[in-house]
This record gives sequence, C-alpha cells and structure tokens, in this order.
Amino acid sequence: MITLKQRGRAGLQFLGSLQTFSSSTLRDIAEQDYAAQPEAPELAEEFKSDARPHVWQDRLRRARDVVERSKAYRFNRFYQRWVGEQNYIRAIPAVEARRTEWQAIADAKKPKDTSRLQLNPNLEIPSWYEGVEWHLEPGGWDGYDMTQPMFMAGIGPYVFVHGGYAAVDVFADIRSQRGRVLDQLRVSEPKRIYEVGCGGATTLSIARQKFPNAELIGGDLSPALLRSGHFMSEMLGLNITFRQEDGCNVAEQDNSVDVVISYAVHHEMPPVVTEKVIREMFRILQPGGEMIINDPPPFRAVNPLQAVVLDWDTDNRAEPFFSAAASINLAEIMRDAGFVDVDEFALEKRGYPWVTRGRKPA
Repeated sequence: MITLKQRGRAGLQFLGSLQTFSSSTLRDIAEQDYAAQPEAPELAEEFKSDARPHVWQDRLRRARDVVERSKAYRFNRFYQRWVGEQNYIRAIPAVEARRTEWQAIADAKKPKDTSRLQLNPNLEIPSWYEGVEWHLEPGGWDGYDMTQPMFMAGIGPYVFVHGGYAAVDVFADIRSQRGRVLDQLRVSEPKRIYEVGCGGATTLSIARQKFPNAELIGGDLSPALLRSGHFMSEMLGLNITFRQEDGCNVAEQDNSVDVVISYAVHHEMPPVVTEKVIREMFRILQPGGEMIINDPPPFRAVNPLQAVVLDWDTDNRAEPFFSAAASINLAEIMRDAGFVDVDEFALEKRGYPWVTRGRKPA
C-alpha cells in the first residue's frame, strides 16, 4: 500500500486530532451543559418510549432547542462538519500525489481471476441512491477512481481510526467492533454467508477469519466498492464472491444461505427499502438460518443529546435517511417478515454498535 507524503499526511493527522478533541473534550462539556438544563430529566423519560416518525420529529426539535444552548455542543458540531468536508479536500490531493505509485501497485497486483467479481452494467440504480454524495465524498462512492487508496492510506488510518464521528464513539476500534458483532451470531458453523450492502471486503474479511470454510458472498450497488473488495480479497486469498445487485432482489436462491450480515447499511436507505431488503434476506435464508444487523441505534435507545447528534448527520453529513432509520423499529420489521427469536442490544455505552438479530423458523 502507498504511503502519503508528509504534507498530505500531516493535514489528515490534524483532522484526526481535531475530531478526537471535538468528540471527547467538547462532547464531555456539552453533556454536562445538557444535564444541567431543567428539561433534561423529562426529555430523558420521553425518549425511552417508541413512537411514530412524526412524533420523533417533534421530540428531536424540542431536545435540539435544549442541547444547542451549549456553546461546547455548537463548536463540536462545527468541527464535525468542517472535518467531514476537509477529509476529502485534503485527502484527494494527498493521494493524487501518489497516483503513479498506486497505479504501479494496482497493475502488479491486478487480480488474474475475475470470476468472483460479477458486475452488472445494466442494473437499474434506485432513485433514492443515485446522486447522493455519501458522507460528503465528492461524487459519492463511484465518483473518484482513487477512493480505495484514499481511505486505506489516508482517511482511514489518520481520521476514522480515532472514531468520534456519526454513531461511532471516540476512541472506538471500528475493526474490532465488526468482529464483536459477528461474535453475536448464534449459528455455529455456517456453510454459506451473504452480506447485503457489503461495500467492500471489510466485514467479510473478518467473517473469513471466524469461518474459514464458509462460502462468502457480498452484494452491493456500487461497482467501485465491489472492485475494491475484490482487489483486497484476491490479494489476501480470501476467496469472496462480489456481485453488483439490489438488496431488494438478489441472485441467491430460496433457502440458500445460513447467515445474512447487514453491517451499517440500513441507515443509508429509506425505511420502505429496509423492509423489502429484510424480506428478501428472509427468503434466501434456509430454515434455522440467522440474519444479524448492525446499524446506528434507534432514537429510543439513546439519551436525547445523542439522539440530536445522530439526527444532525441527516442534514450535515450527506446521510439523507439517517433520522428516518433511527425512527423505526428493526426488531418489529424482522418479526413482521417472519423472523423469530428476535432481540436487540447495544455493545457499547452510547448505543453503537447496535445489534438486531433473528432466525428464520426451522
């Protein structure tokens, strides 16, 4: 993998440090400020109960009015937005300076076996997905041909590694979180595992470590992310199959997989699509198989200040469905789709990772 030049690396290191400061020192002060407000106890009780989306909108509006009294919170949000924008303003020139080196690596390690990469140029891209610049990335997932090295050599190790963005708590180890989520599976030795909205090979590479003999398949809409996942899989010998497909209509046969993984994808789609995807995953699971979902926690599972933070991402970090996803009940949707033994729980103190899992009746 390429190494960034000092100037580009230093700029990203500064962003990582600022995000850490914002999500620790400033966030702690904001929580103290909020706890001192007279409305805080009543809001806390109100947020514990589930509600319809329009009710959540009213609750969030009232909570936001209280939370924004804190100067520390306002600075925290200002820095979060600035870092979100600067990630790409700084990372793109930094990785462009290494384009020749990266191209040489990509050419030398270009996978010889392309049978495990199944792209579909005729796939109809859903209107809700098209044109969104996810996480403020210019052009979205497929808008820049150096996205893979940009994250792997720049934004990943210097900014994201510190946590402190969106639902991810500061100092959280986002790679170990994926492993801990997969540890919650109750199926002991799955033969076939499918990940919907896989993005790349990140979660499936950990699944390979835990289930070395399983057949692994990942589906996603983004050809760029699938190519990146295939590149890493072939380079590391992970033997993962990647398919470009809509999670509402995948190529798997009925009752064909033992486990379905959904990692941090449902907050990136409208709730009506989430329901269709979960029903499609129920279809492909064999009886006794299990679906495990990790996503940001619902509003009902966090305190009002954290709910306001999650809601903020919808309008400020190119996450158009973040609030809608946090307003629904994934456990209920799974039960309605036919899943049994459904439960939900948080793995860390601020609610993320939030796990929802269920089995297809035997």
